[in-house]
Amino acid sequence: MDSLSSRFRPLPLLGNPHVQTVLGAYLPGRVCPPPQRRHALLFADGDALLLHENQPLSWRPGRPVALLLHGLTGSHQSAHIRRLAALLLSQRVRVFRADLRGAGAGISLARQSYHAGRSEDIRAALNWLHSECPTSPLLLVGVSLGGNTALKLAGEAADDPVPGLSRVAAINPPIDLDACCRLIEQPANRVYEQRFLRRLVQEASERQMHFPDLPPIDPQQFTTLRGFDDQYTAPRNGFGDAATYYREASSFRYIPRIPVPTLILTARDDPFIAVEPFEALRVPEHVRVHIAPWGGHVGFVGWDGVGGIRWGERRVVEWLLRE
Repeated sequence: MDSLSSRFRPLPLLGNPHVQTVLGAYLPGRVCPPPQRRHALLFADGDALLLHENQPLSWRPGRPVALLLHGLTGSHQSAHIRRLAALLLSQRVRVFRADLRGAGAGISLARQSYHAGRSEDIRAALNWLHSECPTSPLLLVGVSLGGNTALKLAGEAADDPVPGLSRVAAINPPIDLDACCRLIEQPANRVYEQRFLRRLVQEASERQMHFPDLPPIDPQQFTTLRGFDDQYTAPRNGFGDAATYYREASSFRYIPRIPVPTLILTARDDPFIAVEPFEALRVPEHVRVHIAPWGGHVGFVGWDGVGGIRWGERRVVEWLLRE
């Protein structure tokens, strides 16, 4: 039976999308062990991306290997990533959690920053994993912004295949960045915008301390996410302005070309991931788009059918490992 045939139902009194979003980010879940090894993948421009590895004792060559990608202002320590890693490890999957370029523990290792469209970094990580585990299927899982990057790479694989890539899953990905930015700009969602903006400015300021020769920034100049992307993200990554960045980095136009089995899970009531682009998608049979009526942003806090309350994470892992 399709693991998504069981409809998501929020726990009693917890159906509000903002409650789901907060509980998804902060309510403790399955404990994930500390990484056993850390790998720094060096790029030609001198930057590096960090991968944090856990390998179950029962893992053997040929068993699946998963690469997990965090969201905006996140890291390999993000709650969603830790819970997914723990669940995959319990299923004998070797797990690598990324700190995207300049994020988390890797902020001192990269002059440039991650962004929604930096799929070339993910390709490099998957190529390295394939060289390390040539007989293992590679599972790519992205959460929020990391989900958009994963889907963009998967679509690009139609013309430039990724060796070993077997399945892709994206949870609440912003597949149309401009539409999502318009949604988070609404007054009801201002608290989310300000939280992301505050952490993005903090990341930029910390990067400046590690690389003082970078063009200086004035943290006070950034008052909106769109303004931050227009004045920082876009020009520092070769896009010119926010409109160009949003157009080029969004995965919407890549998704119909994805050549491998793919699951996209989102919620109609997500406070800052617009649902209309998902409804407009026209995808091949092997790409599954599941729009739950509730769930907030990467929440999906509801009974999972096996005694837990992380319905979304359980469904994604079951789908990834389905024969």
